[in-house]
Amino acid sequence: MRSPLARNLLLVGAVTAGMLGSAVAPAAAAGTPYARLLTGQPALFLANLDDDAGRCQAPARVIAAAAVDREAANDQAFYKKKEELAQRPDQDQAQKEYEVLVKAHQKEQNLADREMAACNDAADTVVNGAQDAKDLARIHVAPWALAPKDASGRLTVSQADRLHLFVQRAQGWQLVGPSTRLTADEVRHGVELGLEGKDIIRDSAVWDGRVDVTLTVTGGGKTATNRVTLKEAPVLTQLNTQRLEQVFSSLSDDAETKGWQDVVRSQARASGASLKILDQSGDSWTQDIFEPASMSMPGPGGQQQSMKVLLGSVNDSRRVGSRVIFTELAGHDVAAVHTEHVPVLDPFENESYDSMGNLETMPPTPGHPNGQIVIGGDGHKSGPATEMLTLLKSQGVQNPIDVDTSWLSIGHVDEFIQFVPVPGGWKAVVADPTAGLQLLHDVVKAGHGDDIMHGGLPKLEWPYDERIDQRTTNEFLTDDQFVETNTRAATKIAANLSVLRQHGLTDTDIVRIPALYTARGLDYGMLETQIRSTPDGPEKDKLTARLHAMRDAVAEIPGTVNGLVLNAGRYVAPKTYGPVLNGKDLFATAITKSFASIGYQVTYANDLTSVHISEGELHCATNTLRTTPTTPWWKTH
Repeated sequence: MRSPLARNLLLVGAVTAGMLGSAVAPAAAAGTPYARLLTGQPALFLANLDDDAGRCQAPARVIAAAAVDREAANDQAFYKKKEELAQRPDQDQAQKEYEVLVKAHQKEQNLADREMAACNDAADTVVNGAQDAKDLARIHVAPWALAPKDASGRLTVSQADRLHLFVQRAQGWQLVGPSTRLTADEVRHGVELGLEGKDIIRDSAVWDGRVDVTLTVTGGGKTATNRVTLKEAPVLTQLNTQRLEQVFSSLSDDAETKGWQDVVRSQARASGASLKILDQSGDSWTQDIFEPASMSMPGPGGQQQSMKVLLGSVNDSRRVGSRVIFTELAGHDVAAVHTEHVPVLDPFENESYDSMGNLETMPPTPGHPNGQIVIGGDGHKSGPATEMLTLLKSQGVQNPIDVDTSWLSIGHVDEFIQFVPVPGGWKAVVADPTAGLQLLHDVVKAGHGDDIMHGGLPKLEWPYDERIDQRTTNEFLTDDQFVETNTRAATKIAANLSVLRQHGLTDTDIVRIPALYTARGLDYGMLETQIRSTPDGPEKDKLTARLHAMRDAVAEIPGTVNGLVLNAGRYVAPKTYGPVLNGKDLFATAITKSFASIGYQVTYANDLTSVHISEGELHCATNTLRTTPTTPWWKTH
């Protein structure tokens, strides 16, 4: 069954097909005005937000640099006012004022983002060269060959504030305004129009992307009109099944980071891609700062005309890092998009759900040929942000699926599932803590339970010697908190897979990868430190009970599913540091075997103290751009 969008596009195409059968006025209509507009099939147009002339990156860098001191001063004023409110005797009134303060503060802090986003090809009323012209949806005014000398044409558009309509004349593309008139000669010979959107669809309840273009032709005292409806192309998030072009990671002086980046660079090059290092202003989480996507429409000669769309995260802690989409990445056929978020305080929102590592896209399944977005959260109790969810749903194509990631300390989808291409399709690589626990039992059976569980560790200095859990396998297995964290994780992963099965995932799609989680993450460490400095008594007992009750999970064995998918069956995973038997890492051996079963070669890279220790992995610290699918989305939808 076709979706409503597909049916509507077919209707538009049917109208267009009828028009194409009457490209010029019939002879019998010599004395009757003739008005006919012809569009592509389907009748789509782009939000022309790229920067084909390359004029926006330089001012974006100036804006970003100028924002540093201003935003620091804003923060200082914010925290001062927050402290003042905390001292107010009327705390109910103070809370109301605080909510207003928080929203106003974030609005101020996003000023630079709004300014950078305001520079793009649709921000002015001119066509910026031949490359920019390719991003215009073409509409043809069919000729009325026998038009009299007094003939003229007038063009009107609905949603005029959301688009630009241009007419191509000898002096170039000219903006169509209320006073624009087609001359008798243009009516007689026909003329080409170009349409561009000024923004993407953000809320289909406000605007669903449809616009009407109306042509009114007069001549000989008579009038004829014709109207066509076009729809703005949806923004489609990127699939791992698309061919990799470029990997991104963050600028760093850390030796370990440079080491795994060298591995990624080498493996990317071997698979026909490249690595680009971005200056993310100290934010190392490249996956979290933006989500790659694309828009496309029929172009000249029926070829697909597309542009990449980089959706910046609305997570305020990612704000500065995400500006790299404007300062380094936006340009020819690459658009950068800012989404304004209004903070939510009741209940207090979990901004981590708004990092883009919490958004993955399941490849095509029956009934969903363009894939489906998978996004984590806690049932919208504290996120993700309504603005981003509304934007994604309003595209009307990839039907976002909600899964539960509240059992994870960070709460991101990429911590338990990854989608990888295989010949003829794809697989879901899924973390399996039950299998991970079984490997530990295998170590005990082999008589090595008293060996340190993490084998082959490098020499660790403070604070890493405390942060890396160096207990034996026996100690891990007799720790109820550890075992229950993994049991709970297995139950939650199974529940999420059940949700995905309802949307087309099958058991044959799943490749299970041994994994282990722990509750001893950064939050655990901070609470443990607080307990040490708390005097004996009821308060300390309360904190200790809270510590022992923690079950929210982070990766104990560096998370394989949180790795990097390259081309040609290549995958870069974090070095596991699992139990060693007979000189072999049991986890690496099992993981390599699982990947080999689907034709993948795994290369392991050490991210232990650079990324893993901060509750992320290689996938979190990288991002990718992939080619737009060769088959246009509208031919499958």
